Amino acid sequence: MSSKEDNVRVVVRCRPLLPDLESNEEIIAKIRNDGQTLQLTNRQFTFDRVFGAESTENDVYTKAAKHIVDCVLQGYNGTIFAYGQTGTGKTHTASGIMQHSFEHIFDHISRSKNNQKFLVRASYYEIYNEEIRDLLAGNKKTNNGKKNERGNKTLELKENSDGKIVIKDLSNFIVNNVNDLKKLKESGDKHRQFGSTKMNQRSSRSHTIFTITIETEIGADNPDTSVVRVGKFHLIDLAGSERQTKTGTTGIRLKEAAKINLSLTSLSLVIAALTDPKATFVPYRNSKLTRILSDSLGGNSKTLLIACVGPAKVNLEETISTLRFASTTKNIKNKPIINEDSKDALLKRFEEQVKELRAQLEEQENDNNNNNNVNDDDATTTTTSNKIIPAELLEKLRTLEAKICVGGENLIEKAEIQEKLIAESERELHERREKESELRKELEQRQAEILEMEDSYASLQEEVVALNRKIRKAYGYLKDARSELDDMNVEHEKLRSELLDSIRISEKELKLTNALISHYIPESCLKLIEENVNYNQLTGEWELRCIAYTGNNMRNEYELFNDHTNDGDGNGSKYQQILQHNYDNIYLSYSTLNLT
Repeated sequence: MSSKEDNVRVVVRCRPLLPDLESNEEIIAKIRNDGQTLQLTNRQFTFDRVFGAESTENDVYTKAAKHIVDCVLQGYNGTIFAYGQTGTGKTHTASGIMQHSFEHIFDHISRSKNNQKFLVRASYYEIYNEEIRDLLAGNKKTNNGKKNERGNKTLELKENSDGKIVIKDLSNFIVNNVNDLKKLKESGDKHRQFGSTKMNQRSSRSHTIFTITIETEIGADNPDTSVVRVGKFHLIDLAGSERQTKTGTTGIRLKEAAKINLSLTSLSLVIAALTDPKATFVPYRNSKLTRILSDSLGGNSKTLLIACVGPAKVNLEETISTLRFASTTKNIKNKPIINEDSKDALLKRFEEQVKELRAQLEEQENDNNNNNNVNDDDATTTTTSNKIIPAELLEKLRTLEAKICVGGENLIEKAEIQEKLIAESERELHERREKESELRKELEQRQAEILEMEDSYASLQEEVVALNRKIRKAYGYLKDARSELDDMNVEHEKLRSELLDSIRISEKELKLTNALISHYIPESCLKLIEENVNYNQLTGEWELRCIAYTGNNMRNEYELFNDHTNDGDGNGSKYQQILQHNYDNIYLSYSTLNLT
């Protein structure tokens, strides 16, 4: 299917002043009447939409986010992510969009035609200190996989045969209504990483991603011609960028902030590469966040960025940085397509299982009818045993059918009429804005013509006055350009400083590694290790051959031999089997316990 380029849509939301911290601060962020321009001191930024402090969650959803969810229901991939300085209301905005999107999705299903079937499933995870953690792992009956120090499940990021980024063993739950989605979100929120800083008492310490996958079978009444579309909706709440001087973080919080800033720096580098026509490489692999966002930025997705800022002068530098990031992001071009007949679709598989179960039930009923001629005693026994099997089949059938939502009419006609009126009002408002934009352009053109007419003065004195006026305008433009250049230099210097910090940390780790190698590993053994080690690009780890014969792995067999000897068996058969292994060219380490 051909794809059409689509720019990333960008909106800005400006929160109110914080009563405890900013009550006496000067407000520097002002919204122009067009609702698309944010005035900041002596410069202005234009976006698809700008929301002020008085805006509600419903305003943000209906005027910005609703379009993305509509596209997901058509079979596109959709991404909404909130970006900004810590304490600017990203999590508040993301939560509001989640609640409205839940209702929007199931309202659409209830209004769909009877020949459409839906399967909706959800997942929820976070990226904390460059570790992917399943926030819904506790909801599963069994949890297999590596555990980190907090007990949350740590997941691996992999690339499948189609080149898509997938998360191994991520929990996915099938949902049938709005309450199911709300319960999953509430359950995941209990396991999220939050911490207190000077700027925010409940600051997000991780990036979170809530994903809703919607499978739609169109023309379900005719299986031969039906089409399955799969839309994925990702809602991403990015952790805020931080400065230690303002947040006052130390210890664990400082380490968290370093990881957050590093991943956001990687995100900035990816966006810079995507918007640079000369760039030949996009560094998606620099962090797990950018690998997950590889489809959302420059790939197969309809994407919306919500940039959250504060209005106070004290946050001027961070606000400018956020707005510049947003301005760059709106130049990214995606290539979204409708996903039809996806290999990952579960709807067709569930329907096939339903057909098989119904066939088994019919076959069982036919068998029961054929057994009506047996004697009473045998009939009683046969009937009892035959009732058990259909009961189990019926239970399986009900379970599968409950997972599939069938479209139907919504009988609340009044609500439908009101929604149509709202949609018509929104269209009319959109048309008025377009007309207003055309009138503004026409006015600017006429003003330019007037300026040209004013330039044709009869006397030299009038011409001098006109030239002076133009010079003053040009000087104003030059002043703004210099100010913008200074800001860009500050941003580049900040990015350079963060990269240098990352390099210094890497150098320290490298020196420590080299010191450990030079003091504790003989040169001959080091060469042997280098010959038998290779780097796995997918997992990001070094893999050593014959790892089963080293360190603690050997101690387990040695202890097994001791236990066997203490039990009274003196033949030492286990130990002899251990000694029969060929240990040539195998490096062993020693401890106070003896050979390990």
